[in-house]
Amino acid sequence: MSKKTVYLLGILFTIIIGSILYYYFCSNSCQNTTNNKQSTISNTSNGSKSLNPFSISGADLDIRANENFNFNYSGHTILMPIPELLKDSVEKLKTYMALNPSKILKVIGLFKEEESNTSTFKNLGLARADAVKTQLSSWGISADKIITSGKISDSLHQDINGVLHGPFVLLIDENLSEQSLLKKVLLKSPTLMTFDSGKHKTSNAAFKKEFIEALVNYLNSDEENSCTIFGHCDSDGSDQFNLKLGQRRAYFTKSQLLKLNISSSKIKTISKGEFAPIATNNTAAGKAKNRRTQVIIN
Repeated sequence: MSKKTVYLLGILFTIIIGSILYYYFCSNSCQNTTNNKQSTISNTSNGSKSLNPFSISGADLDIRANENFNFNYSGHTILMPIPELLKDSVEKLKTYMALNPSKILKVIGLFKEEESNTSTFKNLGLARADAVKTQLSSWGISADKIITSGKISDSLHQDINGVLHGPFVLLIDENLSEQSLLKKVLLKSPTLMTFDSGKHKTSNAAFKKEFIEALVNYLNSDEENSCTIFGHCDSDGSDQFNLKLGQRRAYFTKSQLLKLNISSSKIKTISKGEFAPIATNNTAAGKAKNRRTQVIIN
């Protein structure tokens, strides 16, 4: 074999080895680059989903999902399709609500002041809360257990597509019964009627209308529900006179409640006379406040 032939074979061999090595290293490098790009895309995608993930927690509850009900900026309807992953979380919430009938779900819709409200609701937050309520109730959570409200939030941020991820807050709270609500009202202002000096009758217009209907509904809602009416007086007159006057005022108030179809057995009457004033008896205004009947839920 001539030197020229050997020289040419060496060049050929070098080319072949170089091609093999190039293919091997380039293939791995390209693959890593592709994987890195895919990882970046995946992370970016996941990051957008978790801008504000579905979350509700409490002392005995912790439900989370890396998805949420989303809305367009200035939008009041949930964007479709709804992520399938949310259904599992809502199912857990549904089970929790069923096992805890004393609980209610508060949905607080959030909105930015500069957003446009094209809904029929007074603010965009309330519209979004109602949309979430409608969706949750369609998945089996009782609408009666969901309370909605709206609130301005400057912390909302839309993504590059103008989408707001989960612009609302979910809270679990105690469901105050009608009795509890009525007691709260009566603790603030338990006076049912007020009277002129020395009188035990007055117009029905003296009834505190803001809770009289609730009182009637409460007393008629259960056979065991009852109340006590206390008659009160100012300091004019003797102790004995005021005890009798207080009792007549309590009886009169009871008689007016009986006209609203309340059973007599549900209402007890007691006179406190002048011994439980709520204001000074040294002024005419104070005496007017003391001439009253008050109700206590039993």
